[in-house]
Amino acid sequence: MDSYDRIIPPGGEGKIKLSLKTGGYGGSKMTKNISVRTNDPKRRKFSLAVTGMVEQVAKIDPVSVSLYGKPGDTLEKTVTITPSQKYPFSIKSMQQLPGSKVDAELIKPEKGKGPWQVKISGMAPTVTKLYDNIVLKTDSKYTPVLYIRISIMFIDQQSSDS
Repeated sequence: MDSYDRIIPPGGEGKIKLSLKTGGYGGSKMTKNISVRTNDPKRRKFSLAVTGMVEQVAKIDPVSVSLYGKPGDTLEKTVTITPSQKYPFSIKSMQQLPGSKVDAELIKPEKGKGPWQVKISGMAPTVTKLYDNIVLKTDSKYTPVLYIRISIMFIDQQSSDS
């Protein structure tokens, strides 16, 4: 929750406390800009920028899966989830959308350490689109939930060639 000192005496100092939601920014630089309004006639408004690197708790490769093929094909992709050494975790469960027609298998790391994998596959006999949003629940206090978006499209090759 953001908070700030509401009254600061002339020539005094005040504190502004910010909280940032850093989900999805792991391993990258994040900037938060805020506007400060005052009753100081010389400086009624000014901006502050807070910038920093967000530590990566896990590397998910790829973050989302998009597969394309023709009806009757079995399309597959494996997603790798690698916990950082600084913030190790285990995946406790995997959930899919109710009625999902996407097959997903959670593969534990060998000897309990290293990357986790989610093997994604889908097959449809006709032109259609399959979607899912896989939810991985972890024992990490930093990232208790991870998400993988899935889109599998079975398209008619003749119409896509024209």
